[in-house]
Amino acid sequence: MAVRPLKSFFSTADELLQQELSKLGEVLLLHLKSYQGLNTVWQHAGVNRKYFRAMLDNQNVGLGPLPKDTEYGVRQPEVTKRMLEAWNWLERQGLLIHNDEQAADWFLFSSEAETLLPKLERFARWDSLGLDRVKADLTQTGGREVVGGSPDVQKLAWDWVRMKENKPPQKPTSPSYASLIADSRILELRGLASADFDFTKLVRLCEELNIAFQQDCYFSIAMLTRGLLDHVPPIFGMRTFVEVANNYSGGGRSFKQTIQHLENAARNVADAHLHMPIRKSETLPVAQQVCFGQELDVLLSEVVRISK
Repeated sequence: MAVRPLKSFFSTADELLQQELSKLGEVLLLHLKSYQGLNTVWQHAGVNRKYFRAMLDNQNVGLGPLPKDTEYGVRQPEVTKRMLEAWNWLERQGLLIHNDEQAADWFLFSSEAETLLPKLERFARWDSLGLDRVKADLTQTGGREVVGGSPDVQKLAWDWVRMKENKPPQKPTSPSYASLIADSRILELRGLASADFDFTKLVRLCEELNIAFQQDCYFSIAMLTRGLLDHVPPIFGMRTFVEVANNYSGGGRSFKQTIQHLENAARNVADAHLHMPIRKSETLPVAQQVCFGQELDVLLSEVVRISK
């Protein structure tokens, strides 16, 4: 086990010194965490601010062998001052708290810090992989190969991508309604394996429907719904979704009625928004017009049933 150096986050002193305190505080938490188990900066009483400063400045205070040089050479005094400011920021945020059973320089990670660390560790890992690789994995495999983890982790990865692209994070879904496509249904689709069909695009269409739903992108929902309907007919042994609605009998009468409604209503709504040229006056769609979550779930549940 080795300490994760500050240079693994910021390759130059200028890069480090340009960061906001909030960013430096997050990096400092990860840096301090990497001392755990080494009996230097982190010991049984917690983390020690005096020892931390000594390690930054390469000063011998009885903590064992030191590197030959400081990380940032002649710029180290500036870096040390800024990192101590980051330490103070962590205290003000309640992330580092005094160990009142020890002398003043001993600190403990707060419960909030312990909760935050897994998120920061994921962000640091994704930083090392790079935006393009993480976003490609989310887009092409739903995050299975690089991002991994639960749907919550994958949502966190999308938030990280948006942050890197300087876009606002997705607003949380209102507690008064669920996602358009249930996460559990998407997980079932991800778990399907078939010699005849690759379900990657179907999964991504469902994920993008949820993203559009959370962002109130109702034109996108209409168009993505139509794209999904055009995508699934071969799974039912049909060429078009009209054929599925009219001829597929495997799901029973209720399924047939639901799918016929989906074909007629969802397709007509999408066609109206896709093909209508500009007019003197317009009204924008709302959720009630374009969201066919219940009907889509009936369709997707049958996809899962016949594809297992």
